[in-house]
Parts: sequence; C-alpha cells; structure tokens
Amino acid sequence: MNDKTPSTLSEPVPPALAVGHFQDQALAVVLLTASVATTLTTTGILLRDGLGPTAKVALALTTALWLLWPIYRSSYRRWVAYALILALWCASVGAILSQGSVRSGGSLAMLATLVLAGSFLPRTATLITALISLLVLAGLNLLEQTGSLSMQLPAVGWTVWILQATCIVTTLVSLLFSRFRLLEAFREQKDAYDVAVLAERDMRASQERFLSLFQNNPAATLVLSLETRRIVNANAAFERLLGYPNERLIGQSPPEFWANPAEHLAFRAMLKAQGQVSNLRVKLRCKDGSEIDAVVFGNVVNQESERLLMIMVLDVSAEEQSKRALRTSEERFSKAFNFSPLGMTITRLSDGLFVEANPANERVIGWTQDDLRGRTSIEVGVWIDEKDREAYVQTLRLHGRLQGYETRMRSRQGEVVPVKVWAEIIDIGGEHCALSFTLNVAEEKRRQDTLINLAEGVSAHTGEAFFLSLAERLAAATASQGVVVVELSGPQDGESLALRIGDELQANRRMSLTHTTYSRLLTNEGLLVLDLESSQLVQSTPPFDPDLVGALAGMALRDADGTPIGLLAVVWYGAMLPSDETRALIQVFASRCNAELVRLQRDREILRLQATLEQRVQKRTEQLQYLNQELETFSYSVSHDLKSPLRSIDGFMHLLQEQLAGRLHAQDDELIQRVMASVARMNTLINDLLSLARVSQGQLQRTRVNLSELVMDVVRRERDRDSEREVEVHIEPDLHANCDPRMAHIVFENLIGNAWKYSRHTPRARIEFGSCHDPETGETGFHVQDNGAGFDMARADRLFKPFTRLHGSNEFEGSGIGLATVRRIIERHGGQIRGEGHPGQGARFCFSFGSETV
Repeated sequence: MNDKTPSTLSEPVPPALAVGHFQDQALAVVLLTASVATTLTTTGILLRDGLGPTAKVALALTTALWLLWPIYRSSYRRWVAYALILALWCASVGAILSQGSVRSGGSLAMLATLVLAGSFLPRTATLITALISLLVLAGLNLLEQTGSLSMQLPAVGWTVWILQATCIVTTLVSLLFSRFRLLEAFREQKDAYDVAVLAERDMRASQERFLSLFQNNPAATLVLSLETRRIVNANAAFERLLGYPNERLIGQSPPEFWANPAEHLAFRAMLKAQGQVSNLRVKLRCKDGSEIDAVVFGNVVNQESERLLMIMVLDVSAEEQSKRALRTSEERFSKAFNFSPLGMTITRLSDGLFVEANPANERVIGWTQDDLRGRTSIEVGVWIDEKDREAYVQTLRLHGRLQGYETRMRSRQGEVVPVKVWAEIIDIGGEHCALSFTLNVAEEKRRQDTLINLAEGVSAHTGEAFFLSLAERLAAATASQGVVVVELSGPQDGESLALRIGDELQANRRMSLTHTTYSRLLTNEGLLVLDLESSQLVQSTPPFDPDLVGALAGMALRDADGTPIGLLAVVWYGAMLPSDETRALIQVFASRCNAELVRLQRDREILRLQATLEQRVQKRTEQLQYLNQELETFSYSVSHDLKSPLRSIDGFMHLLQEQLAGRLHAQDDELIQRVMASVARMNTLINDLLSLARVSQGQLQRTRVNLSELVMDVVRRERDRDSEREVEVHIEPDLHANCDPRMAHIVFENLIGNAWKYSRHTPRARIEFGSCHDPETGETGFHVQDNGAGFDMARADRLFKPFTRLHGSNEFEGSGIGLATVRRIIERHGGQIRGEGHPGQGARFCFSFGSETV
C-alpha cells in the first residue's frame, strides 16, 4: 500500500539468440582445443616418423585450424564451424589414405568430425556430412579390399566397414537426440522464464491500477497500519475533504478529525466486533476547524504480514442540508396548508379520495376536515354531478394545472355554491393527486350580476336619458334615498341632469352650490364620504332635507384637463355609512357618468360647429379665390415685368457684340458671353417658375390617355434636338392612365428629359418606360428608368425640392425646378412619386396618377 513500484525486469532474450550465444562459446573452446591438440600431435609425428605422408596431413590440418581464428573474430564467424568440420573431415580422409587402411586413426578423426557436425551444424548439413562419410568409408574399404591402397595394416573385410558404419550411425543418432533434448529443455526453461516475466508485469500493472484507483477514488480514503498506528497512505480526495496535505500524513499518527469522541468510540467498537464498519454517520472536523456531515466505512485488510485499516469517508453535508431544508419546507407547507384562508385539499385523481384537507374548507363550503379526510368526493357529495368532477379532472390532466377554474360545489347545508379552483397535479407515493385551492365566489358573482344589471340598464341609453336611468339603478343598487347628477354651468352654479328622491324621479332644476355640502365635492380628488349625522356643522344638501340626511358620498365629474364639469352625489337618511363594496360601486358609476357627460358636452360642441360650418367654408372659399387672383397677377408680373428687362439686356449685349466686333479682346468677349449665358439661365428660371405656378392652377381635365404614345412623342423631340446621340429607348406599349394629358406631357418632358441628360456620359445609354407595382401602396403605376449618372440615396430627401440639384452645374445644366413640377402634378392627380438611384448606375422614378390609374 505505497507508491513504490518493483524494479524493472530485463526483457526476455529470444531462444534463438541464447542458443547461438552458447554455440559460439562452445565453438571457441573446440577450435582452441583442436588447434592445440593438432599442434602437439603434429609435433609427435614429426619426431617419430619425420616428414612423412601422415605428418604432412597433420601439419596441413594444424595450419588450417590456426588460420580459422581471424575468421572467428570477424563478421564471418558463422562459417567457422563449417570450415572446422571440413578441415577435420579432409584430414581424416587424408590420414586413412596415408596409412592405407580404414582401420587407422583417420576413422576416429572422421567420427570426431561427425560429432562436431551434430553439435554445430544444422540437421540437414549434419545428415549430409554423415552420408558423405559413409560413402567415402565404403569407397576406402573397397580400395583396401582390392589392394589399391598401400596397406600397412592387416587386411580387413566388410565387417570392419559395417562396424564403423554402426558406430557412426549410433553416434549420429545419439548426438541428434541429445541435441534435440538439450534444445527442448532450454526452450522450456526460457518459456518458464518468459511466463515469470509476464506475471511480474501483470502484478506490477495490477499494483499501478490499484494505486490509480486509490488516488482517483472520489471518496476520501485513508490507510492506517494497525501494528505501528501510523498512516501508510491517503488519497487526494482525503486532502480535499479534510484539508490535511498528503505529505504531512504519511508515516505520522492520524490527526484528530473526529468531532465527537463518542462517535470515534462507536467506530472502534463496531470495527472490533464485526471487523468492518458500514454507513456510520458521524461529524468530522476539518483542518480549518469547520465540521462536515459524513458517512464512514472501515475495513481491515491483510497484506503479507501486515494488517492495514482502510477508512473511506463520504461527504453528505449537502444531503443533510437538503434533508433539513426539506423538513423546514414541510413545516412551512404544513403551516401554510393549515392556516390558509382558502379551502385547500389534496385528492387522488383516480377516485377523488380526500388525502388531506385544511380547516378553511369549513368556512368556504361548510365541510370540516373530518367530513372530508379519508372519503371520496362522491361519498361526501361535494360535486353537484359526477360529470362536473369528470370535466374538472379531464381539464386538469390536459393542462397539468388550473388557474381560476369556475365550477359549482355543494355546501354542507346542501346549497349550490359557485367556486373558483386553482389546482396542480402532484405526485404522492407514485399516485397522481391534485393540490387544490377553493374560493367561494358567491358574493363576487352577486356583485358581478349587480354590475351587469346596472350596466345593461344604462347601456341602452345615451344623453340625458342615460343620467335618468343611472340615477334610478344606482339608487336601487346602493339602497339610498336620493341620487343627484349635476352639470356645472358656472363655478358654483349648475343644473341637474337627473334627480331621484325616494322612489321617484324629479324634474330637473337649476341649483346654486354656494355654501352647500356639494361644494366640498368639487375641491376633492376622488370619492368623498361624509358622516353628516355626527357632524356638528350645519349641512346644506338641496333639494334633500338636511335634517333627514345622515350620510353623503359623491365625486366631482371632470374634463380631460381636470376642470370640474359636474358632480354625482348619493344620500342616505339616518346613520348609515356606505360599505366598501358600495363605495366601489359609486366610483364605477361616477366614472361612467363622467365619460357620458364629457361625450354629451362634445356632442353639443360638434352641433354648434356644424351650425357654423357652411359660413366658415364660404369664407375660406372667398379667401382661396382671392389668393388665386393674386397668384395670377404675380404670374403676369413675372411674365411681363421681369422678362422685359431680360430681353432688353440680351438685345443690348448682342448689339454691343456686333458694334465692337474685331475690337474686343478675348477676355472682353468672354465677359460678354458670360453675361449672355446668365441672361439665358435667368430666362429659363423664370419660365420654370411660371410652369410650376401654372400646374397648381386650373381644373384637371381627366381623360383616358395613352401614355406610351405620349412618351414616344417626347422621345422624338429629344432625338430631334440631340440627333448625334445613340440612345436605346424601350417603351412598353399600350399603357393608359386616367389623367390630364397636358399635365402628363409636362411630367414626361421632365422625366424623359432628365434621363436623356443624365445619361449623356454613358457609352451605351438606355432609357426605359413601363409599368411597375408599388409595394407600399399596393397600386400599379409607371416608371422611367435610365443607366446614367444616378444619385446618392442619402440625399434623396432633397430630390423634389425646388431649386435643389444633386449634381453641379458644371456637370449637367438645369434649374432644379423640373422634379418639383413633376411632383406637384402627380400630387394634384392624387398620386405619389418616388425615386431610387445609385451613383454611376442610373436612376428609376416610380409614379401613379391616383386611384383612377388604369
């Protein structure tokens, strides 16, 4: 139970590599032994026989063996075994031939060669070596039998060869079997070693997983050694929960985190008796001194020779708080339920069983808690009819709640009571129930019926008849002995519009309010209630007897600006003050009376204005005729008095230019041209002003006009005036409108003329006339569109203003009157015009000639 992990084990060595390593070591020993042995043998032969055939063979073998050492130390080591066996085999054959008999020491050398082949060569190479040896020995035996060899030994037969072959085969089988068993044993040991390594790895991974689970366990966990009474480990959750750092806990005695010593003793007793602790609810103290609610688990674990105590802690503070909040909520609900002034019940929706009922039900519908609790609504008889309950339940199930649901119930006394129900579906023990609030609205219904009857009674009347009906019904509703409605004719004077004394309506009369109780109503805001019975002051309440009047309630009737225009007063004989309900009723009818009096006065004002309307219209007509005459006079003055001086100036300038021809400098001639151009521009302005004035005069002569032909005529004139330009014109045929043809011609002269002018600098100019639909008015109108200079829509508000131009005079000529004239003509026809454009992309004007456009 610590964070230490076992040391890393070496990786398992593959069996092939391990066998090769051991074979290399064995080969080095054999090569060294053979090299030394052949050296000694060669020396002995030389000393015994001198340099004979056998000595030469031995000397060759010795030399070959020593020459194999450099190869053994190089990268060609794997070929050393083949070379060693080949050298020995060749030496054995050479020894047999030199001695002239297969029974010589060469046969033993060949046997040694086969042993080495079985140890160092693969199985196939070993078998080939054995087969060749057998064949060579057979051949040598044959040579020895035929006497081809110089035999220095007694003659032999095939028995010697069979014996040699048997030895070779036996030795070969023994070697191969021994080598096979050796390799099998080695592989088994290696497999066992690998299994041990994997088991060690699994154990280490398991330990790491356990440590990971321990450290990442969301429950605070502490491990304590029972022998040393010291902490072995603690996870991060323990530090987060109680605030004790892990590095300060390990190896130390556990801190005193038990808030209640008795709970600590109970934990130890349970652990001692049962060997474990489960779900023990305790209070724990954190490092900062705060306390938390927790559930503690404990268990003793045996690890090798050590006994460990594992303690797990779950924080249930939020759960405890929720429980305490739930208990508080239940207490509050219980108090609200039992002390609510509304009748509250909890009923099962399935059968209408009353689960609970509060005491207020007795006051609302007469049923006590004991009458309702544990019984169904049908058994109690709360519902008038089972269908009423079914409709209530169906509506509640459909919406999930009810707000002011109106229905009827039966009281304990058997009366049918109108009620309003507020209900919501709740779940109690898996059963759908209805938490309902019931309000007895019998009194409210009665007041509504009263108001409806009163409203119906007065709604059928207007004017003075309304006030008579209001006085009659208000007296009945308030159980009063008199009602009076007065319209003021002066600050303290008025005339009654309705007067009821007792059970009879009286004739209206003029009334002076000076020094009367009514005057107090005029200075008061809202309803004023006076207890005249208890007042020490002398009261005056004409035409009612002041000695009989005990209470008075009334309001001033006011105009929209707050000025008093009348009053409404209700009187009672005897000591009887009106109830709150009666006061509210008086305010409602005073408000309705106020509105009717204001309307009545407005009607009188309208009638008075209608009586003088014809006279005012005639006077306005005369004024308009006078203004039109003045406008005609102004037009004549402009036409004659202003244009005459301009003609004179223009004539004199031409005369001056002719007389001084040839004597003027270029600068003088330029000045004269500028004066003449200004005169021409002034003349154009005057003509445009006259045109603008004329379109506002005279009667419109509407007729059905072919606008397409009208536009063609205007285009022909533009082409005649500017014949060098190539302009593509598209005119939609057969477009008609009900308009004044002369005025329409002026419209198109300006619109087509502007399109022609402002497309002057466009390489492929195009002008289009056709119909369009106005989305703002829904009417079908017309449009003139070009692809010329266009304009900025941010300045579109200046488009139709007189003398306002969106382009400079150095770009395009003009006076700024044309579009103003077009707008005046369109508006005279009752139509509208609007323009759209973008700089460099042209302009589009949509217009109509009023509702009579066709």
